[in-house]
Amino acid sequence: MEIFPIQPVGISPLKLRESSPQPDVKMSDLASKAPTSKDQEVFEEALSVFASMTPRRLREIASESFQKDEIDEGTFRELSTELPLQAVDRNGNVADLSTLTDDTHFDYAEYYKTQQSLAEMIGDMDMADSYSKVLDFFTRTS
Repeated sequence: MEIFPIQPVGISPLKLRESSPQPDVKMSDLASKAPTSKDQEVFEEALSVFASMTPRRLREIASESFQKDEIDEGTFRELSTELPLQAVDRNGNVADLSTLTDDTHFDYAEYYKTQQSLAEMIGDMDMADSYSKVLDFFTRTS
């Protein structure tokens, strides 16, 4: 079985060809970003409530919301399940969660946002949808 290179032979992947030189970019050019939308600000503010919460408190909120039929069984299960001992962040770094106890504050908003984006990246849309429901619950509850 032969393996063929993806690039044509003779072209080094390290050589970059620039057809026209670009002008120097200044930090002031990079600093100006488009203002965030009002919806994004509201979403971020809502998630801030869950940015420092104990697992025990999150389970209490999830249980109350499930009893009031505010969330479905899948979302309740996701919120009440213990976190894994390790989690991967968006950069591929492994975070140790083994020291997390019921009384330790944890950033659930960032955790679920990261897990949702990772699930979308690998194409697991069922898990991404599950995490999306959790994030929607966070926004409604705040």
